[in-house]
Amino acid sequence: MQQQESNLLDDASVYGWISILLHWVTAIAIIALWFLGKSIFASSTLEIDAQRSLHVSIAASVWLIVLARIIWRVRAGHPHVRGQTLFIHRIAKTAHYAMLIALLLMLVSGPVMVWAGGYPVGVFSLFAIPGPVPESESLRDLAWFVHSNSALLLLVLVMLHIGGALKHLMFHSDDTFARMIWPGKRENKE
Repeated sequence: MQQQESNLLDDASVYGWISILLHWVTAIAIIALWFLGKSIFASSTLEIDAQRSLHVSIAASVWLIVLARIIWRVRAGHPHVRGQTLFIHRIAKTAHYAMLIALLLMLVSGPVMVWAGGYPVGVFSLFAIPGPVPESESLRDLAWFVHSNSALLLLVLVMLHIGGALKHLMFHSDDTFARMIWPGKRENKE
């Protein structure tokens, strides 16, 4: 029982189930949202509103999960890969924090963009979240600028992140890739 409970949380060198689950749920949601967001502008005029509505609905549905991911990672820190130099660990940690900042900017700018456009944030036609900000074209444009540029930054950082994971998988004999799929063996603290 002790081992199962300890597998929920991270320690100095191992990710726990909470981190692993939040990582993959967020990754899947962000990838889906990125493709949906890009498809809005590739859609015909008749489909744009439906695509935008789907993007907003999915984003609103996973908003709290993504926020939980950000808070959890900041609170839990970053386990250190065995054999990784402190310099490389700091670079990886900085890249992770940059991804979290880009995610946070998107979490704020997305709803603000909708609200500043004069609309509530609709969630699959089930309910709508009214805006706390007034309708404002300049605020909507600023929110769109932040949202779209954060998405681009996030794309670049995710590609670097995937590249780093593949580098570890193919060229290193560490467990970096595997530890984001299943909690690794914990070091004895006795």
